[in-house]
Amino acid sequence: MDDTQAEVNALKNLLEQLGDPETAHAVGIIDDEEYAEQRARQLAYTSAIASLEAGETVDMEALLDEMREVAAQPTQEEINAANIDYLLMIGGEE
Repeated sequence: MDDTQAEVNALKNLLEQLGDPETAHAVGIIDDEEYAEQRARQLAYTSAIASLEAGETVDMEALLDEMREVAAQPTQEEINAANIDYLLMIGGEE
């Protein structure tokens, strides 16, 4: 139990150190590639904490690889912006 709590605490510390990747990206502190990596780590750490607290074991490397794939996907905001751009482009041609 102590090992699990130590691991949870370590992950919480790492999560805190990451801060807010969205804000850092929005203000230009980090580029798109670094944003995706930090977002993947944020998702992986959060998921790992929940799993460990539920008594499950976690393969951090596999989880991080999975979250890298998730973070590489466009966000709903990006999808919406692309859809709006497309509609404006199509609407402007008529």
